[in-house]
Amino acid sequence: MKTFHGSTLLKFRYHMMISDEDTTAALTVFTFLQLGVYEQRLLEIRGNHGASWQQAEVCLPEGTYHLAFVATHGLKFSSDIALDDIELYFKKHKRCPVATKGKYTLYSSSSQ
Repeated sequence: MKTFHGSTLLKFRYHMMISDEDTTAALTVFTFLQLGVYEQRLLEIRGNHGASWQQAEVCLPEGTYHLAFVATHGLKFSSDIALDDIELYFKKHKRCPVATKGKYTLYSSSSQ
């Protein structure tokens, strides 16, 4: 468990080469409580993002929790999801990054 204070930034690289038939594939970041419960969905990335690595950023809410990266895909063996270069920046940021439309979805406590 880690206590996060305001404006902690999570930054990571991901690779998602997803088959066109695999409509359920997603990479999701959750806050995870000690009781084994996914508490809050912070970010969700869906669909095919091609053969190159992409970057995602999200500001973390204040609180004490674990982070959980959950990759799901359907029955197609041609789908691939990978993570790399996971970094946390603890200094205060003036604003949270905004997702590029169509790349991924950011969630706040009001959009759950």
